[in-house]
Amino acid sequence: MAMILLLSACAATVPVQPQASSSGELMGPESVKTEEPLPNVALEPEMLYDLLVGEIAGQRGQIGVAAMTLSKVAQKTQDPRVAERATLAALYAKRYDEALQSAQLWTTLRPQDTEAKEALITALLELGNTAQAQDEFKKLFASEDSKHNLDQAYLRAAAVLGRTSNRAAAIEVMQSLVALHPQQASGHFAMAHLMVRGGEAEKALSADEQALKLRPDWEEAALFKARLLISQKELEKVRTFYEAFLQANPHANNVRLNYARFLIDQKEWQKALEEFRRVAVAVPDDADTIYAVGLLSLQNNRLDDAEKYLKRSLELRPQNDQARLYLGQVAEQNKNYPQAARWYREIGPGEYYLEAQTRLGIAMAKQGDVNGARRLLSGIKTQDETQRVQIVLAEEQILREAKQYREALTVLNTAIETIPADKDLLYARALTAEKLDMFDVTERDLREILKKDPKNVNALNALGFTLTDRTTRYQEALDLLQQAMELKPDDAFIIDSMGWLQYRLGNTAEAVKYLRRAIDLRNDAEIAAHLGEVLWVSGQHGDAESVWSRALRETPDNEALNGVIKKYKK
Repeated sequence: MAMILLLSACAATVPVQPQASSSGELMGPESVKTEEPLPNVALEPEMLYDLLVGEIAGQRGQIGVAAMTLSKVAQKTQDPRVAERATLAALYAKRYDEALQSAQLWTTLRPQDTEAKEALITALLELGNTAQAQDEFKKLFASEDSKHNLDQAYLRAAAVLGRTSNRAAAIEVMQSLVALHPQQASGHFAMAHLMVRGGEAEKALSADEQALKLRPDWEEAALFKARLLISQKELEKVRTFYEAFLQANPHANNVRLNYARFLIDQKEWQKALEEFRRVAVAVPDDADTIYAVGLLSLQNNRLDDAEKYLKRSLELRPQNDQARLYLGQVAEQNKNYPQAARWYREIGPGEYYLEAQTRLGIAMAKQGDVNGARRLLSGIKTQDETQRVQIVLAEEQILREAKQYREALTVLNTAIETIPADKDLLYARALTAEKLDMFDVTERDLREILKKDPKNVNALNALGFTLTDRTTRYQEALDLLQQAMELKPDDAFIIDSMGWLQYRLGNTAEAVKYLRRAIDLRNDAEIAAHLGEVLWVSGQHGDAESVWSRALRETPDNEALNGVIKKYKK
């Protein structure tokens, strides 16, 4: 289409308004680059033929042919639009002599066009004419300096030089450009970008640090430095740099947001929450930040804050169904199941609909309507095997939590007959079978998972714990749990399993150490039950009661917790 419009323009006998963009597409009168007159050239048959050949060749990927024919038309018509297309085609085809010729024409016809000058410089560099390329850059920089546009000029120069195949020449030219304005921070920043393109991270870091010395509050350069340090896996240096920069520039919200994301990557949820909350105070109407505070509050079990910020995020972005999903989960954790159900019902068809419906079923069951919950799940239309598994697992959870273990096992057996290789179904059946004291089924299913997926952390941990709790095969359990800990060293449930194994082995002090670490990571009722039991048996009754009391305040109905308390506090 662009060439057809160009043909029409060339056929005109008077200058026309539409002109071409750098991509070769024509722009309307409202967005023209300049107001310079276009050539008044009649469209002769030979010229028409060359234009058609160039366009068809370009469409078929014969860029060299396109470059050659368009160059010929450009010389005949002196049309800057055709010169631009010819230049770009020649550069793409790596026909640098032709690119130079077309670029020279383009810059002659449009002497103020920055893209034309950059194309000329590219061709000169590829042909080894470094000195001339450098001179052209200096002219360009003089023009940009007069327009107070050096920052953009340096970054464009880095982009141009980063694409050239002559690496040494590119660095030499950039050094000369930086030397033109040595106190211009953007020059050193551009050098840093060029060094990164060449894989020289240390030199890039040095150049970026020079930019920050000249402009200490420059957030973009600060973020670039942080990314460089992360790429070098210098995580402590990243933390130190972020904190120092934010102390000196407390209102640098972009840097603070990136620091918060870094903390999330390090699983430092509480510190990440603190940083996000600072940004939320500064920009209270930023939907993404408010949403992040809500999620991190939920992660840190601050349910009131989670609810407040997630509701606010919905006010700012009403279409955010994921926020409704999390609000439902907050209500569930508060045991407000009617409220949870209301949030889930608000989620319409789309990405979160299936999960919302399964959570709705669970919320209904927790209000006592197990049969209604199962009917709801059975009425959901699934599109693939993954969705069918999700529905089965939700139904199994409903039945298991209602202590209908036999019925749950029947549901899982039926599903596994249809989908025999699914690891999630096998895992769920293993846990349900354990409730029914069917240890042979539990071990068989978990080992089947590990046969297919030897690094399945959940299966390693479940089998290790089950062997510890139900048998005296402690060495097998130790092997399994050590593998799990290597894969997820900070997982509270795996650490809890290891602590329980140490207790069974008679290593009480070691057991307490593991179990305290586990409960520090996650305040879970079953971990509290284990820790309290070990403390009680070792004579530390006061400490045991303190652990149990704290857990009872959070989860007063937990079966395992109440069972162990009843066992020892008769």
